[in-house]
Amino acid sequence: AGLGPSVRRIASQCPSHTQKLFRNPLLKSVRTMSVFTQQLNPITGRMEWGIQPEDYDYKQEVARSSYADMLHDKERNDKYYEGLRRSIADLRRRGQEVHVLDIGTGTGLLSMMAVACGADSVTACEAFYPMAECARKGLKANGCADKVHLIPKRSTEIEVGPGKDMERKANLLVAEVFDTELIGEGAIDTYRHARDYLLTEDALLVPSEGTVYAQVVSSKMLQRWNRVQPVTRNIPGSSQSEVLVSVPRVVQECPGAAAVHDLQLSQVPRSWFTPVSEPLPVFWFDWSGRRQDIPCDKTTRIKFKTLASGNCDAILMWWDIRMDQDGEVMLSCAPYWAHPDLADKCWKGSSEDIPWRDHWMQAVYYLPQPRHAQQDTTLTLVSSHDEYSLWFNIQKDEGEDVCEERPVCECGIHIISSRTRLGQINDPRRLKVYVRVLEKLIRSDSVCLALGDCCFMAVAAAKLGARHVYLSEVSEASRRVMQEFIKANDVQHKVTILPDDMSDMSVEQLVGPATVTFSEPFFTTSLLPWHSLYCWYMANSCLHLMAPGAHRVPGSVTVWGLAVQYRDLWKIRAPLHQCNGFKMDIFDKLIESACDEADEIIEPQPLWEYPSKALSQPFPLLKLDLTDPIPDNPVSSKNSLSLPGTGLVNGVALWADWHMTDHPEDVLTTGPVEPVVLDQYVSWDVYSRQGVYLVKNPVEINPSQQHTLEYAVTFKPNDGTIVFDFQVKQQL
Repeated sequence: AGLGPSVRRIASQCPSHTQKLFRNPLLKSVRTMSVFTQQLNPITGRMEWGIQPEDYDYKQEVARSSYADMLHDKERNDKYYEGLRRSIADLRRRGQEVHVLDIGTGTGLLSMMAVACGADSVTACEAFYPMAECARKGLKANGCADKVHLIPKRSTEIEVGPGKDMERKANLLVAEVFDTELIGEGAIDTYRHARDYLLTEDALLVPSEGTVYAQVVSSKMLQRWNRVQPVTRNIPGSSQSEVLVSVPRVVQECPGAAAVHDLQLSQVPRSWFTPVSEPLPVFWFDWSGRRQDIPCDKTTRIKFKTLASGNCDAILMWWDIRMDQDGEVMLSCAPYWAHPDLADKCWKGSSEDIPWRDHWMQAVYYLPQPRHAQQDTTLTLVSSHDEYSLWFNIQKDEGEDVCEERPVCECGIHIISSRTRLGQINDPRRLKVYVRVLEKLIRSDSVCLALGDCCFMAVAAAKLGARHVYLSEVSEASRRVMQEFIKANDVQHKVTILPDDMSDMSVEQLVGPATVTFSEPFFTTSLLPWHSLYCWYMANSCLHLMAPGAHRVPGSVTVWGLAVQYRDLWKIRAPLHQCNGFKMDIFDKLIESACDEADEIIEPQPLWEYPSKALSQPFPLLKLDLTDPIPDNPVSSKNSLSLPGTGLVNGVALWADWHMTDHPEDVLTTGPVEPVVLDQYVSWDVYSRQGVYLVKNPVEINPSQQHTLEYAVTFKPNDGTIVFDFQVKQQL
């Protein structure tokens, strides 16, 4: 399913200070069983209460799940169908009746396929109540209600025997319990339990087996998402560079976190990495447990000959599953360069040549420490898994002692930072802007306020000669990380970490009024690019600490839009109507209703992983001067623009440009990093998530039809929200 629900409060359970809300006459129309949800507003920094329907939690779970994406995966559906056909035919040839168990049925699609293939009985289980209800209605709509026994339980809770959940054990199991790591959703426990309690000894399984592949690569680019690099700058008047911010030894030596970094590897440019090994099969799972037990934990050692010299920086991982008992029907999640269907093309293929899916991606795992290798030498890839996750290491010599334990972060930075944030910390483009701006502003008498979470540029400001730098770190973990960087750079006497909100301080607590306030801007609560407007609210709460005419960085922000055709991303919200001949209208309504009630109209996505063609030029939606006080009233803009492109307008991409100073060179964009060319794919900043607006009813356009995009944008200062509305219209 999706992400966990937000904190819930039903009226009778609200703290006393919120009970006043119920005396507000504006709330008299609220249904008795509505619920309060408490969430942190990422822009204002305040905890806020909202009123939601009583089934908000369920609908949020449905909206955040990948059900729609999975069902748009035609290859997945077709190969499950073929696996069922072949397996049922195998059982018939044995002279057996066919009793199917479908674990995690979701919409009931696989159960209906089993019915269509002639199964004698089908039992389906689904523990997630909204989906179980959807399956029940979908089975009825497709005439299968009396042919499928639906159990609203987890498979591990099912009891078998007369008068129990299942009258008899099943001799055919079909299940889709996989994720990007293959075993991350509990596949091992699911299959072990089914084998021991729910299946006959000779039962067939769809899929029957799975294989995990790993490829060792050298990649400075991928390492930016894992290992913090020193910040450098050009020495004034010289062509040489120097280290400005050093990395503490504890950070340099940290093995990092074993957490999977899931990516659309087919979108990773070939120039980003050098293969050090061929793809290697490191784990094989026989889901029946007959040919090989299904271990809860295991370590394998695979020797390989290195293809190139360089550091072994990362492991690229994917898997395949075999749908039939003979292993002839295979579904592969490999990136294009390793995909079996493109074996004859090798590196000449592209992501457009293979099926797109977002529920099963590929992944990157980072080694505890990079290991240098020479071409044509033999190394050993050490691969380990527990019940839910994978991790890897490299052994250079047979006698070398290599840790097989799951790596655990020892420096703290991998705990408090997302992969996106680590990439930002190491992004040369960002760092160049930050350093240039600080070099312009910092003087020997500068007193700086650093606004943001883990603002490493506070150390840079101190190293550039500021008199004193103050930063606020509410999180104890963040304070510890920043203290390590301050010590490693010997600026303890010039940088003060404040454990509390700066707004509670008086200017007498500083060495003098602040002459510079600086924000990258970054906050751990920011999901969309403009959520970092929190820096504006923070700065305004610190006005009493600033000297007259203090420099404010960033000085302004512009929110931009671009009409696009998403090549694949539209599938995460698009209706199905039918799937392999089965009606899916019930499911379509469930997803649409869930998204309308539980999801925001704009959602964050790393668009470099999801190709999109430009169908307009970028257009400014909203500009805010961050040196002004926060306005009392909403700020709105609306306009229309012609759509000169050719294609299907199925979305609008949104981002923010932060104007650090008035100079054009000091703009930090979270959007396109190359000029946008009409009808061509856009090159997006890979260290940001952009805002995605999906058009409910996509419109086919071409220059002769004179379509326009009408938009309206409103910034609401009171709660910091930005409301967007887009309409594609044809001029008459």
